[in-house]
Amino acid sequence: MHSDVYAELTAYFQSHDVPYREIRHVPAAATEEYHQALGCRYEQQAKCLFLKVKQGGGAFSYAICAIQAQKRADLKRLTELLGAKEVKMGTADALFEVTGCHFGELPPAASMFGLRLLMDADLLKEDEIFLNAGRLDVSFVIKPDDLQRLEKPTLY
Repeated sequence: MHSDVYAELTAYFQSHDVPYREIRHVPAAATEEYHQALGCRYEQQAKCLFLKVKQGGGAFSYAICAIQAQKRADLKRLTELLGAKEVKMGTADALFEVTGCHFGELPPAASMFGLRLLMDADLLKEDEIFLNAGRLDVSFVIKPDDLQRLEKPTLY
């Protein structure tokens, strides 16, 4: 059903003139594993959360929230920003069904999946951010301004 997310992301960045640096590393999914594998600061890690967004009337959609790795998402605030009835974490099955990613692989390229991106405004204070590239053993490093230009996220 899904093609290679890493290849899609590479093509997506290239076609939108987003410069990136690729880093290959030991497989890492959790925040601490990623921190150890890359040696970057937590503030530079764009941790992506897959959200299930419930609207009134029972309809729902999904969104991605990129936050600094040391932080926890404020679901109440995300619910307000999305104008939703409820926001909760999406399941691993839904994550794979919608994006083709497993836990720890999701990049903040929400529009590539037809989703909305919410982005921690503090990521914009960094010179560069480290993000998942659709694989546990590859990461991309980009300028946060480029991600903002490409995705036009709702800042959180």
